[in-house]
Amino acid sequence: MQIKLLHQINITTDDAVLTATLSNENEIVAFLDSGELVKYKIKEQEYQSLFSVKSSMGYSDGGFDIAAPSTIYTLGDIVVIVNDYKRHGWIHYPGKYTHLHLWRGEYHASISRYPVALFKNEAGIPHIIYAADWNHVQIMNLDTRQLLTADKSLIEENAEERHIEFFTKYKEDNKLPWPRAYDYFFGKLHLSPDSKIFLSAGWIWGSFDYYNAYSIEHFIKSNRIKDIPVFTGEHTNRAACWINETTFAITQNPFTEDVDEATKDSPNEILYYTIKENKAELKNKVQTANPDIVGAEIAYNNQLDAIVAFSKEIGVAVISLEGEIIFHNADSDVDNYNAGLNLFHKIEGNSISIYQIIN
Repeated sequence: MQIKLLHQINITTDDAVLTATLSNENEIVAFLDSGELVKYKIKEQEYQSLFSVKSSMGYSDGGFDIAAPSTIYTLGDIVVIVNDYKRHGWIHYPGKYTHLHLWRGEYHASISRYPVALFKNEAGIPHIIYAADWNHVQIMNLDTRQLLTADKSLIEENAEERHIEFFTKYKEDNKLPWPRAYDYFFGKLHLSPDSKIFLSAGWIWGSFDYYNAYSIEHFIKSNRIKDIPVFTGEHTNRAACWINETTFAITQNPFTEDVDEATKDSPNEILYYTIKENKAELKNKVQTANPDIVGAEIAYNNQLDAIVAFSKEIGVAVISLEGEIIFHNADSDVDNYNAGLNLFHKIEGNSISIYQIIN
């Protein structure tokens, strides 16, 4: 197994590339330090300007921060860019609108990854899930711009019953108004392969990683929030990815999590959860030796039937579902990986290198 260089391209001559994503095997969308978002056809070497994030509107926080870390999401020709740990983003939908503004609340945005996920429903209509605030995400029909969750309450199912039960041991002077609003920080969103469930790699006060799943159908149709608790652990922003429509993988260090009899030398673990009928269940746990993948990004590669992990610290590793390190190249410095295309890319100035794992 090796990592092969497929393309080395220069997006522009004057502007540096800040971030990019592969939208298909022949197309990369890049964000430049000029504030311009562009699309580049790799084989044809064609360059198309989409729009600029610079705005004449005045915002109290300065608006979209070009210099801050950002992520690009694509669905067909639709392009979304957001500041990862700030408040602003834009949607570009060719034939509909050039740039539609996204804006979330400021409460702890600096440590909460901007939640975004794109999907098409069964009728093929594109939708976006995105944050309106720390504890509030909306689902919008991108064709009509209708917020399908506009009247959704921020109250959980059975919130009243839980409140009454919890406060039975408190005196009247210490009881709070109820029902309370949803107390959860949404984080990076992971969409299931069949676009029926979204999982939030979020957190709660403590602070703890708190990963919840949500049925998209229920989220749209019900006025109340019904989350599916999946995992709670130390606040390390651990790696996670879907394996199939019902199985999700999460990494952990057993010593950090105070697992019984774990030591500093204990190998990391991959936990496999199944999500069915509004319940999550730990189905399997495997150990995996170095490299340390807990702080890395991970993605499931269907062709290899393996997990691909990457970061600046570990390089690139391919790990079997049983935890065996199939391949590891610590010198492979990549910025992102598209598991569906099995393509990595690396940004250097105005140049982007594209790589592929070859058996």
